[in-house]
Amino acid sequence: MSLLSEIIRLVVSILVAWLITRLPLVVLPRISIRPLELIDHPNDPEIDETLILQILRVRRAYWASIPFGLIPLILGILMIIQSPTSVGFGLIIGSSWVILSRLIPFDLDYLSHFPYSMNLVHELNRIRIEKYPCCEIPKPVWSLDAVKCSECSHVLLNHPRPDLGRKRSDGILLGALRIMILDGHGFTEPNSDRFPEEE
Repeated sequence: MSLLSEIIRLVVSILVAWLITRLPLVVLPRISIRPLELIDHPNDPEIDETLILQILRVRRAYWASIPFGLIPLILGILMIIQSPTSVGFGLIIGSSWVILSRLIPFDLDYLSHFPYSMNLVHELNRIRIEKYPCCEIPKPVWSLDAVKCSECSHVLLNHPRPDLGRKRSDGILLGALRIMILDGHGFTEPNSDRFPEEE
């Protein structure tokens, strides 16, 4: 067997394992039996109880990637035990990559360890309960780059919005590809020059 065909098999098997382990984040939040009433994508959702419940739902789908990742990992190990193949090695690499990305924190910031950390959920719930007096009628919404008051644009939480498990306006394929590449993380970075509740 030629070296080129082995390299192609290795790359294809890595991509297959990578796709299998990313599927829960793309599929599970969008096929719920009891869908929550969220504003359509890409509009900014209001910080309310429905949003908190949806984030907890997406969080479960995010962590479901670990058991899904065990499937190609075990298959790859069994293939290598039988006879060393590039396909088995690729399955192990692809699934291990995603499993490690779930176990190793993404950032040192306590809110950004993972895109759906419980610290972030608690912070959003605090904003929902304790209305910040930035204007007469504060209405916190989660825009693409931060949680802001929709009335006066005061930044309440400098944290970009991750994927919220809504049906995407950019189509099924392009939306799924974007979620898989970003792994649920926000499309933008937080602005380091701004601090929440600085005014």
